[in-house]
Amino acid sequence: MLAGAVVLAGGRSSRMGRPKALLDWDGLTAVEHAVAVARSGVDGGPVCVVRAPGQELPPLDAIVVEDSVAFAGPLAALTEGLAALQGRCELAFACGVDTPLLVPELVAAVVASLRDDDDAVVPVIDGRAQPLLAAYHLSLVPRLRELLAQGLDGLKDMSEAVAVRRLSEAELRADAALATADPELRSALNANTPDAWAALRTLC
Repeated sequence: MLAGAVVLAGGRSSRMGRPKALLDWDGLTAVEHAVAVARSGVDGGPVCVVRAPGQELPPLDAIVVEDSVAFAGPLAALTEGLAALQGRCELAFACGVDTPLLVPELVAAVVASLRDDDDAVVPVIDGRAQPLLAAYHLSLVPRLRELLAQGLDGLKDMSEAVAVRRLSEAELRADAALATADPELRSALNANTPDAWAALRTLC
């Protein structure tokens, strides 16, 4: 199945003190870096960036859409991104801009793990589900809109309403390319503060 990717860039970034999407990572903004990694992981498939209304972003080689309501939550942003990719691919990997150690091999491994009878596959790393390192069938969009209409806004809210399969660390590590590229699964490390972002840079 043809895969694409959704990059969520429109969060409040309140603890960071400035927009995460514009943070520097090796000469690129965080959003540019995330787009490049995601696109590589889906073999050049389409990438959609979801921003807040009016949010400034650098020129991107990606489809850019806006949240219909500012800061409505990650579920709404994911839904917008998946909807924008309809007709372009059949499934999509989703990530944020705050996991700069993400490697294309993890993207590819997660996408390859999505089965026909799964609505989504979500890795569990260090005991935590990672819905923003997950793959989703685009056919989910109508159901996600129903959840939003019910007032739900978190990605965890979908777990009981759709067929979400969890992907263990052992399953991830069984992928030879990922085991070589990211043996410690640092792809899941994220940053919400300037100090945490600086700490991730030391791990490169």
